[in-house]
Amino acid sequence: MQPRGIRNNNPGNIRLSGDKWQGLAEVQEDPAFFTFKSPTYGIRAMARILIAYQDRHGLDTVEGIVRRWAPPSENDTDAYIRHVSDLMSDACECLDVDPDEVIDVHDYHTMRPLVEAMIRHENGVQPYSGKQIDKGLVLAGVEPEERKSLQECRTVKGAQVAAGGAGLGVVGSLVEEVAPALPFLQTALQYAPWLVALIVLAGVGYVVHARRDDLLRGLR
Repeated sequence: MQPRGIRNNNPGNIRLSGDKWQGLAEVQEDPAFFTFKSPTYGIRAMARILIAYQDRHGLDTVEGIVRRWAPPSENDTDAYIRHVSDLMSDACECLDVDPDEVIDVHDYHTMRPLVEAMIRHENGVQPYSGKQIDKGLVLAGVEPEERKSLQECRTVKGAQVAAGGAGLGVVGSLVEEVAPALPFLQTALQYAPWLVALIVLAGVGYVVHARRDDLLRGLR
């Protein structure tokens, strides 16, 4: 049997109240929790509540948000906080979210992993596709944007230089991105093709250095 929140199309397990949410099912069969017509509306309601937490109540950390969403009187709130923080950090190698770190739920790259993490904790699973999540967020006023965080990670940029060493043109385009960190590469490419091997080695060295620096700064 599916978890209660999934059956109700209410993955945040939002309790019954006088709120007139968009997309409510005509018949509310569950005596304690809302039932929505589709998961999209349940996800939208989650996002709207999280936005209200930040805008109206000043809750802008995972800890603050979860303590209000799942109070200790009914939940193992500390475990919930740790789980959500860990899942958000795992969502991207370059993202590390501490429970007391200030976040902005108006930002798509913050809201989406937060909603997905809370759905997983509430239900034990997160069965929805990225398109379903995005549709609910759009209805809540949070527009998807091109993911940049992983591409901006210095470790990934170094890896792109190393992997692209097989072709001079590919390496040249990637070096433009890495040039601020390795300016000598751009100059080296003006000489002979055999220098591509040296460029590859430089890229590998940069990967090692950048990854070590990322780990020292607490980045994953």
